[in-house]
Amino acid sequence: MGENKVTQCQQEAEEVTQIMLDNYSKVLDREGKLQDLDSRAEELLDMSTTFSKTSKTLAQKKRWEDQKLRLVLAGVAVGVLVLIILAVALALSLPGAGTQVSGQAEVRASAPTNGSN
Repeated sequence: MGENKVTQCQQEAEEVTQIMLDNYSKVLDREGKLQDLDSRAEELLDMSTTFSKTSKTLAQKKRWEDQKLRLVLAGVAVGVLVLIILAVALALSLPGAGTQVSGQAEVRASAPTNGSN
C-alpha cells in the first residue's frame, strides 16, 4: 500500500511537472507575441510621426501655393484696373477729345448742301 501511494505521488508530481512545463511554454509564447506586438507598436508610432510631419509640410506647401496664386490674381486685377484708369485719364486729358466727335457732326449738319439752295 505504501508503494501504491508513492506511485500515485510520482504520477501526480509528473502531472504537475507537465502542467508547469505547458504553462512555461505558454508564457514564452506570450512573451514572443508581446515583443512582436511591441515592435509593431513602435513601427506604427514612427510611421504616425512621419505622417504627421509630412502632412504638416504638405499643408504649409499648399498654403504657400494658395497665397502665391492669390497674389498673382490680385496683381493681375490691379494691373487691369490701372490700365482702365490710365485709358480713361488719357481720353479725358486729350484737348477736345470729348467735343471733337460732336463738333464734326454739327459742322456737317450746318453746312449747306450743293443741291438744296
